[in-house]
Amino acid sequence: MELSEFIAITLSEIQRGVQTAINNTKDKVSGVINPVWGTPKDIGASHIQSIHFDIAVTTVEKASGQVSGGIKVVGVTLGGGSTGSSETTEVSRIQFSIPIVPPVTNVNHESQAS
Repeated sequence: MELSEFIAITLSEIQRGVQTAINNTKDKVSGVINPVWGTPKDIGASHIQSIHFDIAVTTVEKASGQVSGGIKVVGVTLGGGSTGSSETTEVSRIQFSIPIVPPVTNVNHESQAS
C-alpha cells in the first residue's frame, strides 16, 4: 500500500469511526461523544485535534544490487522458509501530525439545564 493511500484511509476511517460511535450512542446512553455546546456554527479552531503518525520506512537492497524504492506501508510476516539470497535493510522513521476536526455531538444550552 502506498503511504498516501494509508494516510487517506486512516484519516477517513477515524472520521467515519467517530461518526458511527456518535450515531450508535445518541439517545441510547447518558453522555455524549466529542461534545460541542451550542450549534454547528460554534465549531471552531478550539475543536481541532491532531492525528499523530509515526511510520517506519524500509528500503531493501538485494544481493543482486537491485534496490526497491518508494514509500510503502507493509505488513511483516515471520515464519519458516529459506532463500539463497541476502538483503540489506535500512529503516528510517517519518513522524508528522495532521490537524482535523472530528465529528462532534452538538449539545444545546437548554438540555444542559435539565
